[in-house]
This record gives sequence, structure tokens and C-alpha cells, in this order.
Amino acid sequence: MNKQRGMTLISWVIVLGVIAFFATVIIRIVPMYQEYFGVVRILDNMAIEIKDNKMTKAQVNLMMMRRFNTGYITSVKKEHLEISRGKHTPHVTRIAIDYEVRVPFIAQIDLIGHFKKEIDVEPKRK
Repeated sequence: MNKQRGMTLISWVIVLGVIAFFATVIIRIVPMYQEYFGVVRILDNMAIEIKDNKMTKAQVNLMMMRRFNTGYITSVKKEHLEISRGKHTPHVTRIAIDYEVRVPFIAQIDLIGHFKKEIDVEPKRK
């Protein structure tokens, strides 16, 4: 007696559909996280910059926007930045970014990524 072996056509279509679904999710999500890691890298560099230099809010804001522009960061706008000075210094010591990215997925369904990052370089008082 000859038994059937392997997958049927319907099984192949289902497997390929599942693979296509997850591939679509990955293709949509990866650029969001690449951009976020670029923001994290810029913030880490800014932490070093504001530790070494005494900068005003306007200077930090301008520098951040320039770095976002050269790093192809398009999701972060000025209203997503919170730049503040320390309790014991008139210069900037804290930068917080809180933003959301929406990318279309299928029809009226969007994938949403909410990202938040904060740096604080205020020296600890003894």
C-alpha cells in the first residue's frame, strides 16, 4: 500500500501565509527600532557633551536637532524633547525624550511603538 508523504497544497499555503505575516511584521518593526537605537546613541553622546561643556537649553536643543537631522531621525520632534537644568546648576543636566511611532500594517491597522529615554548627568551632592 502506498501512503501519502509530505505536505499538501493547502498546508503549503497556510505555512507560507504565516511566514508572510511574520515577515511583514518584522519589515515594519525593524526600522522603528533602528531609529530608536540611533536616538539612544545620540543621547549617550549628548550626555558626554553636556558633562564636558556648560550649555544652555537653546544650545542643547539646536545640537540635538542637528544630530537628529544628520542621523536621519524623523520621528522625534521638538515637542518630544524635555530639556531641563539641574537643581544646583544653571546649565542643562537632563534630557528626556518621549515619542511614539505609528507605521501602517494592514488596511486600517497600525503598529505603534512608544519609546522613552532619559539621561541625567547632574553631579551628586554630598
